[in-house]
Amino acid sequence: MHRHLLAAAFVLFACVPPAQAQWTVTGTPVPELAPFDDEMQALMTARDIPSGAIAVGWQGRLVLARGYSWNPGAEDIVTQPTSLFRLASVSKPITSTLVHRLIQDGRLSPDATIGDFIDLTPRPGTTIDPRLPTITVRNLLQMLGGFGDPVTLGYDPVFRDTVVAAGLGIPLPVSHADVIRYQNGEPLVADPGTTYYYSNYGYKLLGRIVEAASGMPYARYAHRVMNPAGIWHLRLARARQEQRAPGEVAYWSGGQGPNVIDATGGNRPWEYGGSINQDTMDAYGGWVASAPELLRWLVNLHDPDAPDAILDADSIEAMFALPENFGGSYTPGSYYYAAGWAVRDYGTGGRTTWHAGSLPSTATYVLRYRTGFDVVVLLNRRNETDPDATTNAMDSAVFAAYAQIASWPAHDLFPQVLDTIMRDAFD
Repeated sequence: MHRHLLAAAFVLFACVPPAQAQWTVTGTPVPELAPFDDEMQALMTARDIPSGAIAVGWQGRLVLARGYSWNPGAEDIVTQPTSLFRLASVSKPITSTLVHRLIQDGRLSPDATIGDFIDLTPRPGTTIDPRLPTITVRNLLQMLGGFGDPVTLGYDPVFRDTVVAAGLGIPLPVSHADVIRYQNGEPLVADPGTTYYYSNYGYKLLGRIVEAASGMPYARYAHRVMNPAGIWHLRLARARQEQRAPGEVAYWSGGQGPNVIDATGGNRPWEYGGSINQDTMDAYGGWVASAPELLRWLVNLHDPDAPDAILDADSIEAMFALPENFGGSYTPGSYYYAAGWAVRDYGTGGRTTWHAGSLPSTATYVLRYRTGFDVVVLLNRRNETDPDATTNAMDSAVFAAYAQIASWPAHDLFPQVLDTIMRDAFD
């Protein structure tokens, strides 16, 4: 499968495990689904990953929810099925869901241009690319804004905090508006609507469009949409280690970068404000959530006629449709990037949609498989020199386990698990 991850160049620092290995599994064991436990253990022990969680769905039911701990360090928690993890780029399909809800409710048009919602004034001494005001909401959703990606640009616009601050003559930290004003003075690399480039920046803009169209902060609107579907613990990541949420796992990448979360200078760990400011990543990489709640969101999208449906059938079809720059006939089962989702559409054989996420000390994966199998895998480590290797390993583990399942249980753990999450949310 193809994946689309937050891109950054980071260096691996060796993690030395404790002298005595420890393996702990929490949550209700399900003998028929033991291959998922086995594959998660193999995945985590081979890569020395302290915290992991999985939620498995079958035909709209939560059939497995487990937390795993391996060689925990001093800051690590005993991972529960409901433990919270940073989501990285899995935040993008959440943002797409929110945008499509606004479109469904008549508060936003996919053909609206970004200038209707965003100030396009460039930084002093620069002018805007004349194509910038023509970018549409649909362009941003489908990664067709023309902004370029880290490969073509040699940098990622959302990870240039020190450059933005210097260019605007302001102190760190920089805000969404600061990054946008700086980027307004940069040229596009392609005509909008023509060329796919994976763009975190485009989803940063979508977050601001959600705010303008909804009339409320991005996170508040997300809660307004998601809470009725039983998704209560979704929250935005915070940059500082001491600001981790109750029940959130710890992060440790081993690397450091320039402090971008305040003006005190020096270096900080990558995962806690070194080169990357989690406080300003919301719509493209900033969510924190538990595996069962993410699964609840995935299965909700299977049933657009349910009373608590987040999106109706037309909105779901629009979200997974071929991108506007797709030319020629589509071969069923081939890959494309839709609106915040990677997709393989088999026609009457069903549709598979997924997304992965990757940041220092974070690797995530969500999948809606065409057979009615849904899964969420969350980890608090990745291979810092080859992030794709961790994502590929998650994908391989999921399908290795899936291939071993002879029969699926009839139970549904959603009522039990979501009740626990709801109680925790209001404690």
